[in-house]
Amino acid sequence: MSKSTSRIIETIEKQKGFCTVNDIVSAVLLPTSKSKKSNKSNKVSQRQVQQIASRVQDAVSTLYQYGFLTKQKGKFKVALPFNFTGTFIHNKKGGGVVYLQDDIEVHIYRDDVHHARNKDIVQVQLTDIRRGTLFGRVTSIVTANKEMFFARCIKPNGKFRILQLLDVPGNIQVITKEHIKPKSLAIVTVKNSFIQNYQECSINAIIEHEEEYDVQRIVSKYSLPDAHPEYEHLENIEQYVQPQELKNRKDYRKLLTVTIDGETAKDFDDAISLEYKNGIYTLYVHIADVSAYVYKDDAIDKEALSRGTSYYLGNTVIPMLPERLSNDLCSLKAGVDRLTLSVMIQFDSHGNYKKHEINRGIINVDQRLTYNLAQEILDSKKRGAIKTMLGHAKDLVQKLKAKRLSNGRVDLNLADAQMIFDNNASIADIAFATRLDSHMIIEECMLSANEVVSRVLRENGVPALYRIHEPIAEEKFIALQNFLKTLGITLKEEENVGLALQRVIDSVAQKEYQQVVNFIVLKSLMQAYYGPTPLGHFGLGFKDYTHFTSPIRRYPDLIVHRCIKSLIDNNKPPYSPDELAVIGEQSSKLERVAQSAERDLLKLKACRLLEDKIGQEFEGIISGVTRFGFYVSLLDKPIEGMVPLKFLTDDYYLVNEDDYTVIGRRLGRRFRLGDLVNVRLKNVDNDLMRIDFDVV
Repeated sequence: MSKSTSRIIETIEKQKGFCTVNDIVSAVLLPTSKSKKSNKSNKVSQRQVQQIASRVQDAVSTLYQYGFLTKQKGKFKVALPFNFTGTFIHNKKGGGVVYLQDDIEVHIYRDDVHHARNKDIVQVQLTDIRRGTLFGRVTSIVTANKEMFFARCIKPNGKFRILQLLDVPGNIQVITKEHIKPKSLAIVTVKNSFIQNYQECSINAIIEHEEEYDVQRIVSKYSLPDAHPEYEHLENIEQYVQPQELKNRKDYRKLLTVTIDGETAKDFDDAISLEYKNGIYTLYVHIADVSAYVYKDDAIDKEALSRGTSYYLGNTVIPMLPERLSNDLCSLKAGVDRLTLSVMIQFDSHGNYKKHEINRGIINVDQRLTYNLAQEILDSKKRGAIKTMLGHAKDLVQKLKAKRLSNGRVDLNLADAQMIFDNNASIADIAFATRLDSHMIIEECMLSANEVVSRVLRENGVPALYRIHEPIAEEKFIALQNFLKTLGITLKEEENVGLALQRVIDSVAQKEYQQVVNFIVLKSLMQAYYGPTPLGHFGLGFKDYTHFTSPIRRYPDLIVHRCIKSLIDNNKPPYSPDELAVIGEQSSKLERVAQSAERDLLKLKACRLLEDKIGQEFEGIISGVTRFGFYVSLLDKPIEGMVPLKFLTDDYYLVNEDDYTVIGRRLGRRFRLGDLVNVRLKNVDNDLMRIDFDVV
């Protein structure tokens, strides 16, 4: 006789009042009405009783741990119902996890999902406990996160049409009565009705020019925000600026000040000024004072918190703040007065820190520069005030960077991908972004401001949000050592791990596999996040670090502005550590959503770029090895595709993921991470955002 955990859970749920573990065991052992009607023996051996008692004890302990049971004098009672609501988060296998309050996780197998989709609010019945992990079954969908999806018509089914939902796990198909041609892409609304065991959908639009909807598809996949709602006070928001925000501002308008941003940027968060006199560099980092216009818990602030960040999808921006602020009143545009929080930092001629000031400020930017224009000025022989300032800035940041590298900063050499569009907003090319001295100037200046602000908040005990990057985990370090050995590179164990990693990065500079090595080093590092504890930033080698310099597009920066203002004004801190922990966790999650959305758009545009190049050959480098095959990154473009094992037909190939190799069992042909390889484009699947190569 076998008593499953589900039967144990049912028995516990039915108990009235307090009961002991032995009471529950006895109730579990009682024959059910079904077993009474059967001819099977209901006798239970002593060994079986012991097994059941052990299972009951484990179930009771787990349920008590998660708060479903309460305990009094050794007896237990149901404290929370075993049927509850929560948020469903899907996984790639078609199952998922339902998150309840207090961070309780209930795992859902694929067969128990009940048509729930990502971020739906669902009703769940607890069904199983395994090794301290809760499992359940979705019984109903309380609130659908979204009902609109992109779908591809895959086949007719009598008078109906079957469509495959895109960008959802689990190979979900739906059915419609409406006419649509096979292979057509459509936007559909999924209903709660069923036809022939398929969930029914209605067609909102059939898409003819698919690329025009790429951004909308990514927005749909990740449920990114729509347009901002109407804010009653937005048109006259300047009148809502509180009087204390206009008092005691330091006037920096006589300083030569520039912004340096990308070609298409409109939300200018930061500007710099720099003076060099008598061997002293005086750097001014001016940051848009968003907190002068957006107050804690007002309507705009709540919306910004829910967005967490601005989303940059190719040539489309979904802003964290309404454009009246992000592109106008808060943006540090040239030729107009703008409110700032300004950080003044002095360094000696060797780049050593001397002192700082942080003030509310007012500036008037002299010139808006792009990175390319700033570089042209740096490289030109013409004299001028801006060239002189940029020259001093370059001298300073080179010294700062050298000092930071000597302290253990890990400076990865990974080129960003740049999407280039034609006049019709179609993808024309994807190229490696060029890194200029002008980029270094802005990056190092912003790092300086972030470090100073973080240190000031920590030393003064003001609860704040910090940007945290913890040291590399031991097991990751060992795995990285093993990988590097396959390339003949030694990663030494040193007290300053950052210095050891940087030596490896420097050793592969200009080699074909430098991009792969840098990427593997990046994957080995911990993921940075936001939190209320100042744990430092391993990758930068900083004891103190926060995000202060981008409040127009990052919500944590806005939080930090409010915290630093409370110190300037000698007021009570605006946030408690508990509040900051919640905001930090949400901001970290939304940051990862934004990164995933941007990566997926790049994948989709790469598919668009290559879809008419089937059969063409490319040079690449093996950039990843999995049990399904290996990934190849093209040498001339930041585009990656896979060589599936099934395409390697000259032998039976075995994958050794520990050694990052794929080896033919009979002929011994080997493909290893970092190897150069010539490939032929075999297939492009826009729906899966997948590119397949075979080896030439």
